[in-house]
Amino acid sequence: MPKIIDNARGLLINEAKKQINENGYDNVTIRSIAKGCQMGLGTFYNYFKTKDLVVATYLLEDWQGRIDRVNEKSENANDPMVAVRELCAELREFVATNQGVFTSENAMRSFAALVGTQYHRMFRSQIAEPIKKICEANGYENAEFLSLYVAESIIVWVSVGKSYQELEPIISKLFAK
Repeated sequence: MPKIIDNARGLLINEAKKQINENGYDNVTIRSIAKGCQMGLGTFYNYFKTKDLVVATYLLEDWQGRIDRVNEKSENANDPMVAVRELCAELREFVATNQGVFTSENAMRSFAALVGTQYHRMFRSQIAEPIKKICEANGYENAEFLSLYVAESIIVWVSVGKSYQELEPIISKLFAK
C-alpha cells in the first residue's frame, strides 16, 4: 500500500526552490528533488511533468504574493510613483531571491520556450495594473498606455540592474500633469 504524504505538492515545490537556490538550476534534477522529499520519482510525476513546471509553479506563486503586496501598499495612493517604487523593489527582490534560476542560461532558454510572449504580456499587465488604477483614479490621460509603457520599462531596466533611484527621475516625468 502506498504511503500517504501530506502536502506532497508543497513539499516538492519547497524542495525544488531550496535545491535550486543552494546548488543552481543546472545542478538540480527531478531525481534530486524527489529524493530530498523522500519520495519516489512517480510521486513527483503525479504533480509535475518536468523540473521546469515545478520551478515555474514556485516562481508564479512567489510573484503573485509580491503583486498582492504592491496592490495593498499602493491601494490608496494618489501618486503612481508609489506603485512604481513598490514594483521596482518587489521585482528586484524577486530576481535576487530566485538567483538560482535567473543566473542559468539553461533555465532562461527553457522558460523562454515555456512562457513565451503570452506570459510576458501577462507579466507586464500585472505590473501595469496598480499603476493604471492610480492613474485612472487621479485623472491621468491615457492611463492604460502609460501604465503598460512604464511596466515594460520597469521590466527592462530592473533586469539590467537599474535601481529605483536611477529610474525615478525619468519615470516621474511621464506622470507630470
